Amino acid sequence: MVGLDTNVLARYILRDDPAQYEAAASVIETLTTDAPGFVTHVALAELVWLLRTAYGMPRQDRLAVVRALVRTDAFEFEDGESVVRALAASEEGADFADALIAASGEMFGAAETVTFDRAAAARLGWRLLG
Repeated sequence: MVGLDTNVLARYILRDDPAQYEAAASVIETLTTDAPGFVTHVALAELVWLLRTAYGMPRQDRLAVVRALVRTDAFEFEDGESVVRALAASEEGADFADALIAASGEMFGAAETVTFDRAAAARLGWRLLG
């Protein structure tokens, strides 16, 4: 298994730098179910943020990127079930990173999540502080 940083995933997906795309492709295209690439929650959250802020990619396109990664057998995820749950919540309007926090908390038994973020509290049922 080989860990994949956000920038490697981004260069492969966006193909915006030919040399870095080729370097990323030389790793990603050799991944298999027996020798997968490992994608952390942090890498996914950073990727979605990058696609939104630096590239102006619409929400549905960003979620389609994550969905495609999840469907790729050659990728393993820190907690795949949390990613799938986060995708579902994001498709209903939640911020992907917030949805990933919520899904991870639920999967690992958090009784609740507290926040100062009014939108996250409203969308995800978190307890709003302050």
